[in-house]
Amino acid sequence: MLTSPLRFRRPAPVGARLRAVSGLALLTGIALFAAACGGGSGSATTARPHTAAKLLILSPTPNDVTGPDVPVQFQVDGATVSPPQKNRLTPNEGHIHVTLDGKLVAMSFGTRTELSGLDPGVHTLQAEFVANDHLPFADRVITIVLFTVKS
Repeated sequence: MLTSPLRFRRPAPVGARLRAVSGLALLTGIALFAAACGGGSGSATTARPHTAAKLLILSPTPNDVTGPDVPVQFQVDGATVSPPQKNRLTPNEGHIHVTLDGKLVAMSFGTRTELSGLDPGVHTLQAEFVANDHLPFADRVITIVLFTVKS
């Protein structure tokens, strides 16, 4: 009876095995990211509604010098500002996200709000008219004003 000797493959070095596992993890992560972002051809994506709304910051005005408490007033044309109703997305209804120096500080369900206790210096006030689900419209509606709080 003839028997052939068993042949063993030498295991790959640990570094090569780690690189292979890391590469697989990276590919899996990329695939999951693409799927989450609607990258697949069969994925269902929800289109964002468009709006004809226009948003202005009436106060503070550009380069305004204020005290630490700042009344903010908006003007919205072509849409209604109201509390969010997540079950109904319409192109002419939403609310205003108010950002100060890059940080969301208020959600306004009307055309007025107040910022209180601001530090002295130059500040950036950004307002965005958003849909009822708090997400931006397909055609974003954003306005920005720079103003200064005096010491």
